[in-house]
Amino acid sequence: MRNYILFTLSFIIAFTLNLQANQTSDGSTKKKNTVSWNETSWDFGTLERNKAAEHEFVFINTADAPVLISKVKSSCGCTVSSYDKSPILPGKEGTVTVTYNAKKAGHFTKTVSVKLNDSENQVLRIKGKVKE
Repeated sequence: MRNYILFTLSFIIAFTLNLQANQTSDGSTKKKNTVSWNETSWDFGTLERNKAAEHEFVFINTADAPVLISKVKSSCGCTVSSYDKSPILPGKEGTVTVTYNAKKAGHFTKTVSVKLNDSENQVLRIKGKVKE
């Protein structure tokens, strides 16, 4: 029983110290930058109507542990994405591919929100113009 109590107390102290180490001066928790993106926006320029356009966003895992994309959400149904489903090891590259379906003529700006484990959402942006 004594070992259990010591273990529990040690765990609580370690957890508290970790929280304190990750807090800013205003008390909010710091988020780690676990990846570095090559770019976070892409301009397709002028596109043909009814043709899909695709761009691959590349990132590098700069953390000392694997990162995993847990969720990717597009701002509308005209934009779909695919991404690496397996963990990205430290120092390795991962990708998020965004495809825009150019059905409507005119200018467009769309976003894709990428959620990685242990980091804030990254918003990727695409824009362009679809010819009439």
